[in-house]
Amino acid sequence: MFKSALYGVIGLAAISTIAYAEDLSTARAPLPPGTFTTSAHSDEWKIENALSAGPSSITDHAAVVDWPANWKDGLAHGRVLREGSNGWTCMPDTPGRPQHDPMCADETMMKWLTAALAGEKPNIDRVGLAYMLMGEARQGQNAAPAKDPSQVIEWFYIGPHIMVVLPDSATEALRGINQDLSNNEPYVTLLSSTVGSTPLWVIPVAKGGERIKEEKPKVANATP
Repeated sequence: MFKSALYGVIGLAAISTIAYAEDLSTARAPLPPGTFTTSAHSDEWKIENALSAGPSSITDHAAVVDWPANWKDGLAHGRVLREGSNGWTCMPDTPGRPQHDPMCADETMMKWLTAALAGEKPNIDRVGLAYMLMGEARQGQNAAPAKDPSQVIEWFYIGPHIMVVLPDSATEALRGINQDLSNNEPYVTLLSSTVGSTPLWVIPVAKGGERIKEEKPKVANATP
């Protein structure tokens, strides 16, 4: 009787594990039409997804942090999914978008993002950098996130890109740069309407819908 019960518990545990397991390839594969990004994934899936945002030279030793359950709490409340050692932080998809959009950012860019989302002045004193090599989809310049993404009339699909934030003292250097999201050209954007907010320079490296494939250098055959 005891053995039967034990085997039953083991069987249920195995079934639960299998049911919870996710196909990690979906963390990088294009989303099926009509579906949107979500936070309802395993930690392993989120790590795989987050690390797809940047080159392996950075992601191999980057920390992975999840988005906070309540964005108003700030990025400091995001759960650490993996510790890092090189000062970079990678984050998984933003929920409610029609394509994957993970990001890997250096310390300065994380400082900028934390302040921008909180509606505060970032006080940036050096150049910051971030990668979004899976691209992203946006509703437009300075558009508030839609409560129901299926009701968004038009999405702007930005190809794989890097993002640069300049020191506050140098933001005039971005004066007059394109702000159109639809022409696949570098553009300037703000994530916060706070007076004095530092603009972000977005530089696409491929068109919307395209992917960047990282290839390791080939090793030449040794001469006998």
